[in-house]
Amino acid sequence: MKFPNTLDFNTYRAYFCSRHLSRDENRQVDSIHLEWDTCNPEPLKILCLNTIANNWLSIPFFRQIPLCEDRHFLLDLLDLNFPLENLCARIRSDAFWKRAFVNRWKNYYPVNVDGKPWIRVYLEQHIKETLEQMKPNDYEQESVQQLVDLCSLHVKELKLDQLQPSTNDNTDHIPLDVVLSNLRELRKVDITYDVKNAGHNFYLGCGSITEKDIKLMTHGIERCYELTEFRLHSTKLEPMMMRRLAAAMDKGCPNLTTIAFPHCRCGDVGIRAFFDALSPESLPNIKEVVLTNNFLSSESIVDLVHLIRRRPIEKLDLRLNPILSEGAICVFTMIFYLPLKDLNLSCCSIDEEIEEYLLMMLRFNQSVKFLDMSSNKLGPIMGEQLIRRVQENKTLQRFDLRNTEIPADVRAIVDELVMENRDPHSLSDW
Repeated sequence: MKFPNTLDFNTYRAYFCSRHLSRDENRQVDSIHLEWDTCNPEPLKILCLNTIANNWLSIPFFRQIPLCEDRHFLLDLLDLNFPLENLCARIRSDAFWKRAFVNRWKNYYPVNVDGKPWIRVYLEQHIKETLEQMKPNDYEQESVQQLVDLCSLHVKELKLDQLQPSTNDNTDHIPLDVVLSNLRELRKVDITYDVKNAGHNFYLGCGSITEKDIKLMTHGIERCYELTEFRLHSTKLEPMMMRRLAAAMDKGCPNLTTIAFPHCRCGDVGIRAFFDALSPESLPNIKEVVLTNNFLSSESIVDLVHLIRRRPIEKLDLRLNPILSEGAICVFTMIFYLPLKDLNLSCCSIDEEIEEYLLMMLRFNQSVKFLDMSSNKLGPIMGEQLIRRVQENKTLQRFDLRNTEIPADVRAIVDELVMENRDPHSLSDW
């Protein structure tokens, strides 16, 4: 190979540093120092992509661009303030929607996003924020319908941490019938009607759910044919409301696996109304029941056991209910008829009367992996027998005995025995 030993004079003048060659103020190129004096001329392809990005609303080219690297470059150039309906209709890139999410919610990062498309994460947060901030007096069905049409193909989880109370004499919240009945891919619903911040128009009882709220919500639930999880938090539910909810689930949610009413204060009468609206064939796929802090007594537990013993229940949460030892004994007796894996009886006013049934369950049951008996007065007497029964049980992986008057040394031995049952290569349950 021969290297050229001559250089055209014009080429030399064009690329020589301007401050050494002339005082021409219009000169823009300084190739020797690899810096541009005033501007950097861009390749034609970059200029074209910039033009497409600036005029994307009128000429939404994306799939027409042949090279994948050019498409990615265009996504980096697109304005995030473009109308959301245009972006949703034409763009599915995870990188773009993640950039849009981080740009809009700079101080919030969602949990459990593994495997989710970022367009779904974005739209689920978008509809959540829109509904939570919507005032009942500002509700317009047409605008809500447009919101739902935009999100219906992607939203599978609807989580509302609060709903705005009304500012006038009408105490109804925004109706949820249009939202629930038109989100075609909805799988999980998690709603709290209570308010989390006082605001300027706060008054006691402003977050209470009304009969109209329940009526409209159940109209939507009846059309949630793909729903698998339903959770209603911190909402005072009357017996008629519980009956409506049960009837709606029985009618429109054949695939429901989780029912949760934590802190809903429904009481024995409310939970009995819920059970009365169900038939022996209702909700055959239920695997998880959460009834935390609902003022339930041992009488309700009898009805509960009668209902769930015909279903494949894997998780039962009865925390903060005064079911007493009679209710706990009923639950321990029922365990042998269920594939139960997770049982929570924390703070249920249980005493040492359950010793015989607890030890029997630990000895013979081979399905329960997680057992929470914390904050109950079990007493220090059953220590040695408890250790012996836990040692025989090869299924239990977590046994919470805090605040039960069980001695600390006994609890330490129990924890060591339980840890031996855990799979060291599997951390999915922790």
